[in-house]
Amino acid sequence: MGTTTTSEVARVHDISDAEFRREFADRGRPVIISGCIEHWPARKKWSLDYFESRFGDKRVKFSDREWRIADFVAELRSGKQPAPYLNQVKFDEQFPELEADLGDLRYTRRNRLRWGPLPDSQRILRGIKAVFIGGAGSAFGKLHWDWSYLHVYISQVRGAKEFIVYAPEDSKYLYPKPDYPADTTIKDFTHFDIEQFPDVKKARQIRFMVEEGETAFIPAGWWHATKMHELSMSVAESALDRANWEQRWRWFAGRYQNEGYAPWKVAGFKAYMSLLGRFA
Repeated sequence: MGTTTTSEVARVHDISDAEFRREFADRGRPVIISGCIEHWPARKKWSLDYFESRFGDKRVKFSDREWRIADFVAELRSGKQPAPYLNQVKFDEQFPELEADLGDLRYTRRNRLRWGPLPDSQRILRGIKAVFIGGAGSAFGKLHWDWSYLHVYISQVRGAKEFIVYAPEDSKYLYPKPDYPADTTIKDFTHFDIEQFPDVKKARQIRFMVEEGETAFIPAGWWHATKMHELSMSVAESALDRANWEQRWRWFAGRYQNEGYAPWKVAGFKAYMSLLGRFA
């Protein structure tokens, strides 16, 4: 599927926020960071036994249906294929009991998605963090970049996860949907007929494993899909900061123009967001 490389994503250990900003976030470079979530209670607590014994009767919705946690765990243990994948379950919307198991992630301390000075249309008050649990053979095969040019930090609490990643400049080869360019028309990027989508061969695919205890930083606009080869439990956090600030508000400004907003409103929005960005 085009040129495949595993050498372009750096691995670092518990670097400072200043170094992370300088070397990766401000340059739009993915990175894998170890040693930054060891203080999370989840690192010691999370297991299938933990979810079954403490939350067995809890019900959550994912993959277009409602699941009882005990039933989900039983299916994972059965080895059934394809393995179910508890995905995009937002902590504050469906699983607030798990929030106490998380800790601080230093690189998202300046996450501005809930920042008061942001216009209401720009803020995201709920659903910033989500839990993902899957077994061998499960996948989030829909190649995408995160809506409105958000960064995403994916922390592996248990097990490893394989990532399939493409840089933003390869978008033209990945069959983005005309009406939703953050998504592709290819249903499952972990398994598809390349001859039906030959342009993908022109793109450079980057594959890497994020191991237990590591956090992957996927910058705004980078395409990604994931696949599990073992039991995986992870936490994803969407983020807005100075690195993707302008990219995001310009994306919104383009949408407002296309939707027919008055030119003076779009101009005012641009001016306000540009000024506010000095304090982000």
